[in-house]
Amino acid sequence: MKVEQILEQGSGAQNEDYLIMDHNIFGVFDGATSLTDACFEGGKSGGCMASSIAGQVFLRNHHPLVRLGAEANDSIRARMENCQIDLSRRCGLWSTSAAVVRLGDGEIEWFQTGDSQVVFVDRDGGYKVAARREDHDYPTLSMIRERGRSHPEVQRLVEKIRQGMNRDYGVLNGEREAERFFRTGTEPACNIKTVLLFTDGLDVPCPAPKKYKDFSCLVSMAAELGLEGLRDHVRGQEAADPDIERYPRFKIHDDIAAIAIHL
Repeated sequence: MKVEQILEQGSGAQNEDYLIMDHNIFGVFDGATSLTDACFEGGKSGGCMASSIAGQVFLRNHHPLVRLGAEANDSIRARMENCQIDLSRRCGLWSTSAAVVRLGDGEIEWFQTGDSQVVFVDRDGGYKVAARREDHDYPTLSMIRERGRSHPEVQRLVEKIRQGMNRDYGVLNGEREAERFFRTGTEPACNIKTVLLFTDGLDVPCPAPKKYKDFSCLVSMAAELGLEGLRDHVRGQEAADPDIERYPRFKIHDDIAAIAIHL
């Protein structure tokens, strides 16, 4: 087995992504950039707090992944309560997506919530997204494409979409409703060549947002160039569009957490 990994800060003030690798468990977590300016425990944002808390819980590796997801969610809530966060202000909740796999005897257990991805690549080059889901950022990215990143309506829509946490899409943010959006299962390992785990900072830039992301280009480039080559391509495309005019996105470079497990 060979494993590639990337954990890299984007153009934001902090790296809110988190990555775990230990024995047979692997995971990536994408903390959501806080809509408040509050900082905690050495200046960390709420997104940093959520992703690292969740990652540390999954590293315990002692229960089914879906139960670890529930424990991670509870731990985020407990830490927010300890920091006296007003849990009624939903835009201020610490939140993170998660994509985790555990290698077992002949099968791979997986867990996913939010917009972090688990993708299984078979020996014939085809791929399967573990939990295919509509991109909850599609409306905002479409508005950015039409009106530009700095348009005041964009920020209002960002705030509106954030209110959809665990109502329209899932995140780990301490809310009990989060468990309704957990996606989990097992996949036979016999025909799998590579398991890809990645946050959306690794998405290949696309001029036209789609409700359901197409990962064909990402999968083929990861196979051809490796994770670092894919990262270099993504960063190069973004750097050539510093004003966010060609490729709609929230910042010039997003944080990246990614793992490729070659079986």
